[in-house]
Amino acid sequence: MESCTQSHRDHVNALFVLHSPRIRGFILSLLPNMSRADDVMQETFLTVSAKADDYERDSNFVAWACTIARYKVLEECNRKHANSLMLSPEVIEAVCVSHEPASSDDEEARMAALKCCMDSLSPHTRKAVELRYSRAHSAGEIAKLLGWSTDSVYVVLSRARTALQKCVNSHLKVVG
Repeated sequence: MESCTQSHRDHVNALFVLHSPRIRGFILSLLPNMSRADDVMQETFLTVSAKADDYERDSNFVAWACTIARYKVLEECNRKHANSLMLSPEVIEAVCVSHEPASSDDEEARMAALKCCMDSLSPHTRKAVELRYSRAHSAGEIAKLLGWSTDSVYVVLSRARTALQKCVNSHLKVVG
């Protein structure tokens, strides 16, 4: 394991900034409360910086940082009352099973499939998805912007995620 020099710490911090949208998306998938997710994102950054010497340069940075984020989400869930949790710690653990890191070719294929699948969504659904995941708006903000109820936003986003997952998986089966 390499010693943590300032250059290595700067490299780890730069990787965090580069991959922060993916890490934030991961956190939001486990903790869909914007302000709590922001707190967890900050705690994750602090921990990643503090543990920079534990990161091995050629390993999968996103997987390493998301593992730290998962523990930070679990800590956040343990700090809050059980009735305020969106997911229980057991569910979070079950969802976060380890997988082999995807190759860059796999990731490129998934992104191409996702783009194609996004294009197949209805315009109002695509707009809601873009507001949520590209622009990080809360469900309440999306509801105000689109003139919908907050519950409608949650339903549309849930259906969109399901449709996108099926579509991407279908595209990848055809390709692979």
